[in-house]
Amino acid sequence: MKLLGRYQGKNGQIDIVECSWDGTRVYFEDGVRQSQATPNGESVFTYVKLMDQLLSRSEQILVLGCGGGNLATRLWRCGKRLTIVDINPISFVLAHRYFDLPDELPCIVSDFRKFVFDDRAYYDGIAIDVGGPGFRFAEEFDVEICDAIRARLAPGGRIVMNIMVAHDIDPTPDRIAARLAGEQLRTWIVDEQFIEDRNAVIACIPEKTLGSRAALDRVMRHSHERWAIRRGRLRSSDLARESR
Repeated sequence: MKLLGRYQGKNGQIDIVECSWDGTRVYFEDGVRQSQATPNGESVFTYVKLMDQLLSRSEQILVLGCGGGNLATRLWRCGKRLTIVDINPISFVLAHRYFDLPDELPCIVSDFRKFVFDDRAYYDGIAIDVGGPGFRFAEEFDVEICDAIRARLAPGGRIVMNIMVAHDIDPTPDRIAARLAGEQLRTWIVDEQFIEDRNAVIACIPEKTLGSRAALDRVMRHSHERWAIRRGRLRSSDLARESR
């Protein structure tokens, strides 16, 4: 691997390296691989391609989290109108410099929680890809912040989120999915079972069925990983009963 650049970010040292065997570039933050893509920004991560498909019906999308900007780049190339928010300003610089994030995309430096409380715009898609070393999803995505995110949805809008899952009985994705969905949306989870500390994708959608199922199946078939789709196991009413 060839080191292309080393920078200091809000969450630790960021290294951008290039793989000699395939030319892809990797964005490491404090030793954790956050993004990996070709120099023109095409991600190698299956979860990015799944999120893209799940947002295929959306046109105006709020992207919370940048990293290498690979999800935003993919959505922009599909003709979507985007607003990108990240607390770490160096992420935008590196996404432009090393991963071909388009210059014309609006990039806002802000904590995503503050942004969704202050914002007054509406979006028919919200993509959430935040995290990093020490990030605690269950604490960061409490009921209040999930309600604020859902309040930014236009009628018919959807929320798609990348989340880290510790193990097969980790309740975090189902609990956060239920918080994000509220009583209005239905929840699906695309997951790779039997793998510890893995990515999973939450989809909170207004439709009764997962309309992009065939496209998702194609993405999963082209992956060497064992992804599967299931319904969310909880509703917001279940969480309300737990808190009594």
